[in-house]
Amino acid sequence: MSIANPKEMLKPFVARANGDEVEHESASHEDGARGTLTREDIALAIHRRLEGMSRREAKRLTDLVIEEMAATLASGESLKLHDFGSFIVRTKRERAGRNPRTGAPVPIEARRVITFKASPNMKAVINGEVALTKVKKRARGRLAPQNGGAEVVRIFAP
Repeated sequence: MSIANPKEMLKPFVARANGDEVEHESASHEDGARGTLTREDIALAIHRRLEGMSRREAKRLTDLVIEEMAATLASGESLKLHDFGSFIVRTKRERAGRNPRTGAPVPIEARRVITFKASPNMKAVINGEVALTKVKKRARGRLAPQNGGAEVVRIFAP
């Protein structure tokens, strides 16, 4: 089981309380409003998935990864996580804006912003489609969904 696999990360978080399986509160909503995943939730998931790792070690690992990501973005570099997406640092130039209440012109200073672009595989997982990560670009066949898109079958062109 891979921690970085988006299919596994999107599965409902299941906790064991008195030996019974209980869904995490963020996984109980069916309408897509699942709550917010926190550092503590990530550390707890790592602790439960990796045998022999204490909660303290899992929290420290989570903090180190987030610190490294923040330092990379703060230095102006982009960050790409395979099968998840890319965080891109963009520079916006100074421009004129307006105060919505008064209509008075207000200068907006130049600044750097972070944009996120989800990978095609993450988009497919979120939409319940099959992620096509295993297909090589040089494959001669084309793909056709079978059984309502649940399975991908390779069809070879003559």
